[in-house]
Parts: sequence; structure tokens; C-alpha cells
Amino acid sequence: MCKILPLFVLAVVVACCHALPVEPEREPVAILKSEIIKHEDGSYDSAYASADGTSRNEEAVVVDKGTDEEALEVKGSYKYINEDGQEVEVFYTAGKNGFVPYGSIINPEITAVAEAAKDLPKEVKAEKP
Repeated sequence: MCKILPLFVLAVVVACCHALPVEPEREPVAILKSEIIKHEDGSYDSAYASADGTSRNEEAVVVDKGTDEEALEVKGSYKYINEDGQEVEVFYTAGKNGFVPYGSIINPEITAVAEAAKDLPKEVKAEKP
């Protein structure tokens, strides 16, 4: 019995591994455009596009330059084709007031909450006596 058990376990493992689904190899997707332009002030522009309809564009600018509040404000979008063959595009802004996404796949309540949150007062540090 002791000699048969290891062989049985091995047979079960081989059978299970053989039954696992194997995803077919995917063709590489051609990159049509890929560029990043960095500016001396820290701002940048970037763009990416591939042959399968995926793309991304982003622009960042420096705001409140030279102050303690200096930050990047980013506007961008990305696009892809979903599993149903539909084009999905999301737009967003991001900066010191947070990240706000917009788009048909983004729940409107999420966009509304993010939009409202960016207008909330900033936390004020308490002064020491």
C-alpha cells in the first residue's frame, strides 16, 4: 500500500496539471507612438498609442512655482478596447487637490465625490504655544 500511494498522488497531480487551461500565445502589439517631453521647470507632456487601440495622453504643468505650494497639475486620458469590442475612454485631472476621474465607465458618484473633495479646505497645522 505504501508503494502505491506515491504513484497514485503523482498520477493525480499529472492529471490535474494536464487539465489546466492554457491561454494561447498572444501576438505582440505594435507601438505606434511613445514619447515623453520633459521641460526644465519639471512639467512634461507624454503620449502613447498602440495598434490595438490603446492610447494615453498626459500633460503636467507646474503651479505656484517658487512657493511652498509648488506642485504639478496633471490632465490626461487613456483609452482602450474592452472585451466586448467597445472603446472605453477615461479622462482625469490630478494635483495637490486630488485625483478626479471622468468617463463612461466611471461611476458618476465617484466623480462627484472626488470633484467635491478637491474643494474642501486644506488641513491647517496647529501652531505651537
